[in-house]
Amino acid sequence: MDERVNDEEIFVGRFVRVLSIPDDGFRYPPAEEAFRQSAIRRVCRIVEPYDGTSKGSLRTESGHFRLHCAALSAHGLAGYSLYVSPADVDLLQATEDMLLLYSDDLWQLLRPFGEHQDTPTFAKLAAAFGLIEG
Repeated sequence: MDERVNDEEIFVGRFVRVLSIPDDGFRYPPAEEAFRQSAIRRVCRIVEPYDGTSKGSLRTESGHFRLHCAALSAHGLAGYSLYVSPADVDLLQATEDMLLLYSDDLWQLLRPFGEHQDTPTFAKLAAAFGLIEG
């Protein structure tokens, strides 16, 4: 385990910046791999692992934990999950922008995915977190 991160610092809802993505042994189609790689340098949030992937903790048997990553694009907001190790992230203190980006009610402040995103909230989040291509 990376000495920068101890188990008391890992909890559901904790924000992290992704430094790298571990090789999970899968070969992804190019578009999906590009989407996965877009998580690097992004702010993500620790979430519970999928059922059956851990034994009563946030870590899998290999020591990884699951992140939910929100990605803004010109089309709207998309989300995806990935597993990382403690060495793959920096822990962050929450900010108002992070809490807004990961709010369950954010959809009420954005246009539906695929529509032109011209709301003040989308502009604020895009300025804070940037946009991905695609």
